[in-house]
Amino acid sequence: MPSHLRKRRMPYRISALSVALLVVAGLTGCAGRGSSQDGAVGDAATAFFGALSSSPDRACELLAPATLETVSSDGEQCADAVAEVRPKSDLTSGPEPVVQAYGREAIVQWGSETLFLSRFDKGWLVSAAGCQSRGKDLAYDCTIEGR
Repeated sequence: MPSHLRKRRMPYRISALSVALLVVAGLTGCAGRGSSQDGAVGDAATAFFGALSSSPDRACELLAPATLETVSSDGEQCADAVAEVRPKSDLTSGPEPVVQAYGREAIVQWGSETLFLSRFDKGWLVSAAGCQSRGKDLAYDCTIEGR
């Protein structure tokens, strides 16, 4: 089957323990700049999800370099790959995203959607998207991610 027709799933290398550490860091006030950092992460996640439905090419611009490289190296057009991670429901009508950031890494959970982001010189970029938990202490299973 051609690679662009196969649904790709790769386990994102972050365990439930790492997520727990992000939560603890956020709750104890060790999340760097606090709410302004959380706001910037939330804004980046919102921009990514907004671009998924309106401009997949813009969504590709919001991917971290390694993630964009991985998507491109698989021979698939980036816009086609990000189309696989479109939210299953309208996120604007649901609850606000839950942001947990620590240093240069963050996780955003918005409804049933989970994104991982990393901070770069040009801001927060999506390092993994379309992620589903596989259970306690197991890596997330993500539709797209960097290697």
